[in-house]
Amino acid sequence: MKSSRIIALLLALVCLGAAAGAPPASTPSVILVTLDTTRFDHVGYAGCSFAETPAIDQLAKSGAAFFEAQSHVPLTLPSHATIMTGLLPTTLNLRVNGLKLKEGVPTIATILKQRGYATVAVVASTILASDRGLARGFDVYDDHMTMAPRGGGPPEERRAEEVTAAALSHLQNVKGPLFLWVHYYDPHYEYIPPEPFASRFKERPYDGEIAYMDSQIAALFQGLKRLGLADGTLVAVMADHGEGLGEHGEKQHGIFLYDYALRVPLIISWPGHIPEGTKVHALCGLSDVAPTLLDLLGINAKGMDGRSLAPLMLGKSLPPRDIYAESYQGFFTYGWSPLRAIVSEPYKYIEAPRPEMYRWLQGESENLLASEPAEAKKLEAALGRYPKPDPAEYQKVEEMLKDPSNAEALRALVSLGYLSGASPGSAPKSLLDPKDAIGIEAELAQSQEELAAGDFNHAESMLLGILKRNPQNVPALSILGGAYLGRGKLEKAKACFIEEVRLKPQMDSAHLNLGTAYKRLGDAASAEKEYKAALAVNPAMREAIASLAELLVSQNRLAEAKPLLEGALSRGLESADLFFELGMVQASGGDLDKARFSFTKALSFDPTKHEACANLGRIAFQQGRVDEAIMQFQRAIRIQPNNQDYLATLGSLYLNGKNDGATALGYFRRALAADPYGPKAAGIRDIVQGLEGGSSGQHP
Repeated sequence: MKSSRIIALLLALVCLGAAAGAPPASTPSVILVTLDTTRFDHVGYAGCSFAETPAIDQLAKSGAAFFEAQSHVPLTLPSHATIMTGLLPTTLNLRVNGLKLKEGVPTIATILKQRGYATVAVVASTILASDRGLARGFDVYDDHMTMAPRGGGPPEERRAEEVTAAALSHLQNVKGPLFLWVHYYDPHYEYIPPEPFASRFKERPYDGEIAYMDSQIAALFQGLKRLGLADGTLVAVMADHGEGLGEHGEKQHGIFLYDYALRVPLIISWPGHIPEGTKVHALCGLSDVAPTLLDLLGINAKGMDGRSLAPLMLGKSLPPRDIYAESYQGFFTYGWSPLRAIVSEPYKYIEAPRPEMYRWLQGESENLLASEPAEAKKLEAALGRYPKPDPAEYQKVEEMLKDPSNAEALRALVSLGYLSGASPGSAPKSLLDPKDAIGIEAELAQSQEELAAGDFNHAESMLLGILKRNPQNVPALSILGGAYLGRGKLEKAKACFIEEVRLKPQMDSAHLNLGTAYKRLGDAASAEKEYKAALAVNPAMREAIASLAELLVSQNRLAEAKPLLEGALSRGLESADLFFELGMVQASGGDLDKARFSFTKALSFDPTKHEACANLGRIAFQQGRVDEAIMQFQRAIRIQPNNQDYLATLGSLYLNGKNDGATALGYFRRALAADPYGPKAAGIRDIVQGLEGGSSGQHP
C-alpha cells in the first residue's frame, strides 16, 4: 500500500510540474525520432566502420552525441513508455508488450499539448497502436499498418518510406510550434531490406535495414525543410533497444540485459543552443529523454525518474548515477526467471539464478562475481532500491490476456512470442536461468521449420525435449498440440491443450484448440464447454463462434446457432466460416435463397472453401438449375480433386440431369479411384459396371 501511495505522489508531482512550471523561454518545434531495435555499435557515429548511416551521423555532428546511453527494458512498448514519460517500468508497472500505459500519466505529448503545440505521431508497429496509451496528447496518431507477417494475418508493421510519407502528409497545414514523433521499425526481425539495400547488404541484412531506415530519416528532414519546419528545431533521435544477432545465444531481443540489448544511440540537436560536435560519455538512460527535452524548453519536469542531461551537453558535469534495467519477457513468455540489472561505471550487475557482474565497457564474457565480491554485494544492494512486481502487478499482466479489447493486438503479439508461461506465484529461484534456457527459443523455431517441411518425428522429439526441461513453456505445448491435431493424434493433442489451459486459462486459443480436439474425439459436451470458455475470454473470437455454431448445427440445435451467428455478424465479426455456418442454418431451415447468399459471401472471404461451392451446387439442383449445380461442383473439385462425394455427385448430375452417360462414367471412375475400398466404393462400383455394360438407366 505504501509503495502505491508513493507512486501516486510521483505522478501528481509530474502533473504539477507540467502545469505549474515557468513558461518556456522559447517555443521551438520538437522532432522525436525513435529507431526500433537499433544497436549502438551498428551506427556510424559510434565508430562502426561498415555502417551506412549518414543521416544519423550528421545529426550527431550537429549537436550532442551520447556514447553510453542505456535502455531500461529491451522491449518496444515499455521502452517507448519510458521515453515518453521519463518514468521507469518499475514506476509505470509496464514491463512487457501488450499492456497499456496507466491513465493519468503525463507524457511529452500531453505536456506540450497544454503549451499550445500541435502534436503529431506516426508509428510503424502494432505494438505501439493507439489503444496502448501513448496516443494521449496527440492531435494525430497515425498507427495504420500495411505489412502482414509472412504467415498471414492482420498487418503488423509498415516500411520506413510509408512512415516518412505519412508524417510529411500530416504536416501540410500545421500552424504554431510542432511536436512530431516518428517511429521506424525496419531493423526489427525479419531483416528484409528493399533494394538497393538488399543487394548491398546481402550478407548483413540487419545493417541493410538500418541503412534503409537512415535514408528515410534523411528524406524526413528534407521534407521538413521544404515545409519550413526544420530551422531552429529541437531534435532527439534514439533507439528503444538493440538486437542480439546471436550473441550470448540470443537471436533477437527481450530476454537478456547485455550490452547489445541495452546500449543505444542517443542524439540531441538544437542549433544555436547545443554546441555542434558535442560528445557525451557519461552514463545515462532513456528515462532522461523527457526531462531533458522539457528542461531545454524551460518546462519544469519534477517527479520523473530520469533527470535532465542539459548540463552534460553544455560542458558541465552531473553526479554519477546508476541505471536500472529489467526483462520479464522470458518469465511471461516461457516461465523462465526474470532478469534485473544495475549498470554503473564501470560495472554491470545482473540479478539471475546465477548472478553476473562485468566491466561492461570491456566486454561481457568474463563473470567477475567471484573475483570482486565486495563490488557485487554493493550493486546487489543498489538493485534492491527498485521494486519487483507484487502479486497484483503480476495479475495485471495476466489480465492483459483476458481483456477482449486486446484481442486483435494480442493475436499479433502471439506471433512474436508474447505469451505468458509462468504463474504469478512462481519463485524466481525455482525457474530456469535464461542463460541455460536461451537455446530453447532456437529449438522452437527449428521445430516449426521442420513441421512446415513435413519432418514431424524430429519436430515432436525436439518439442518433447523442450517440455521435459521447461514444462511451463506454453508455446511448446501449443505448437506440439497443433502438430498432433493436424496429424489426427487426438488424445496426445488433447493432453497438450489441457496442460496449456491449466497454465493459461485466459488464452482463448488454448480453449479453442482443446475444444477442437474434443470435437474430433466425439466428446461434443466437452467441446461445447471449451468453445464457450474461449468466448468468455474473447467474445469477438470468430473461430470460436464458428466452431460452436458448427457443433450446434451438427446437433440440429438451429435455434441456438442462428442468434449466435447473426449476433456476431451484426457486430461486424465477418469471416468465411461464420457465413458458411449461417448458410447451413438457413439451408436446414428451408430458406434456400438466404442460404445461397450466405454461401456466396463465405466464398467472397475464402474462394477455396469447397464446402460452400458444394452447398451452392446442392441448392441449385434443388431449385432446378442443373447446369449451375454442375458448375459449382466442378469448382469444388478444382479445389479438392479427389473428393469422392463431389466426383460421384457430378456423375449423378450428368447421368440424371443431363442424360450424359459417357461423361457420368468418367466422374464415377474418378470417384472410385479416389477411395476404392471405402464405405461408398461398392455402390459406386456397381454404377460403373452398369454404365460400362451399356446401361443408361437412372441411378440415385
